[in-house]
Amino acid sequence: MKRLSALLIAGLLFASIPCKSVEHVKVPKESKIKLEQVFSSKSLKNVDKVMERAIQKEAVPSAVCLVKYKGKTVYYKAFGKADRASGKPLRKDAIFRNASQTKLITTVALMTLYEEGLFSLDDPVKKYLPEFSNPVVRVSGSYEGGDLVTRPAKREITIRQLLSHSSGISYDPYDQDVRVICYNYADSTINTEEIVKRIAKLPLRHDPGEGFTYGFGLDVAGRLAEVISGKRLDELIKERVLDPLNMKDSYFYLPKAKAKRLVPLYQKPTAEDSVTLAADSLERFYPLSPIQNYFGGGAGISGTIEDYSHLCEMILNKGVYGKTRILSRKTVEQMSSDQLFGAAGDYQFGLGLEIATDKTAALTMKSPGSLRWGGYYGTEYLIDPKEDLVILFYTNRVSWYNNSAWGDFMRAVYMSLY
Repeated sequence: MKRLSALLIAGLLFASIPCKSVEHVKVPKESKIKLEQVFSSKSLKNVDKVMERAIQKEAVPSAVCLVKYKGKTVYYKAFGKADRASGKPLRKDAIFRNASQTKLITTVALMTLYEEGLFSLDDPVKKYLPEFSNPVVRVSGSYEGGDLVTRPAKREITIRQLLSHSSGISYDPYDQDVRVICYNYADSTINTEEIVKRIAKLPLRHDPGEGFTYGFGLDVAGRLAEVISGKRLDELIKERVLDPLNMKDSYFYLPKAKAKRLVPLYQKPTAEDSVTLAADSLERFYPLSPIQNYFGGGAGISGTIEDYSHLCEMILNKGVYGKTRILSRKTVEQMSSDQLFGAAGDYQFGLGLEIATDKTAALTMKSPGSLRWGGYYGTEYLIDPKEDLVILFYTNRVSWYNNSAWGDFMRAVYMSLY
């Protein structure tokens, strides 16, 4: 997607539903783990070399890398400069733009409402957002060309389809001006309700449930969460996800005290180009905006790699982080199970999570059933239940000629396993 990760803003508030009490659970004690029996310290030095080479070759401007095994940190390092102009080295607690990694955060928040029985995954979206009644599918043409042809969709969109990207909602503005959802749009007066109404007018790429199309589905889900909970999305996410997971450095908009930790955003369109600051200044500075009206379920949260690792650990541990249960074991199992039901061939996607198949696992080194997603600016995570691993890679690039560093790092980590 090309700067179309959405940032929604606060809408009308409804009667507030109290938060469910946080459940504290007894976690069985595990035998002491000798990490040197799992990871080779010598091999981990090869991970250093992979990353140092990536920085030297400008495969990325800088990066923070984090690996956890059974909840224990086995690798956590920063590489490169946070600010190339000043030469300031990158710190491990640097704050990055999560972009589409916001989608899993929104999914988890919505699933806590699901566990309270406030909706069914197969409810039609129009039950809560009437503007999604009677969707249409694009047949040919475009809005810009004045020759757009559509037909009525075969069925209504469901919440399950929003979370699995099978609704047909895309990032393509076939029939509506959706620039208001871009980071770099100057109109700060538009609200969530209006944004979602514009998305609702977009023709679908295909009939709901009949394909995988990455798009504004989680932005719609974020608004849906507001309507169901009666709370603004940032408030709901803080209450249900960020606070229970101790994600203390994650925000839609950074407080002044933490603003200096936001990494600059760099670009290098071709191998021959010099590394420069991203051309779009609004794209670079949106987490620092003083307006603070947009709260997008599909994008917009910034935070540290350590914060996001807590979310990944919770998924790995079937809904439990530390001694706190965020989601039930069966809810996480459902999120981690294919929800496309063959609509995208061999490709599998759960609720907010891509699932590695035997084929995709064989092409990399991750285990079948591993879960992942990434963000537009170079953030990546992988949750490998079979190996009890969480692997995260955060960088700060846009319009970059080379996207190989994440794959190289991930393979180096797996090759460090005994």
